[in-house]
Amino acid sequence: MGDEVKGKDLGGGVSTVKATRKGRGNSSRLSSKHQVTIPVDVMREAGFKVGDELVFKVEDNQVVVTKQRVDLLKWIASLNGFYDGYDFAAERADAWPD
Repeated sequence: MGDEVKGKDLGGGVSTVKATRKGRGNSSRLSSKHQVTIPVDVMREAGFKVGDELVFKVEDNQVVVTKQRVDLLKWIASLNGFYDGYDFAAERADAWPD
């Protein structure tokens, strides 16, 4: 999927021109609600998708944004008490010795 736009040239033929979208770049402004829009090119390059949970850290005076990784064991443990009393850490240690 490219950023190309079809249009008619002055001679009546159809030409394909690289589209330039207003405001498209690699910067964004911080809103009064402390929100930032991630530019689409940056989002794609980072592999972020709509609905991803992002984690923000400050390292050496720079903000680092990463995708939240899902801890499967924490997710399983949250299943309405289904595994109450089951020791996930011990099970993992037995299954995956160092």
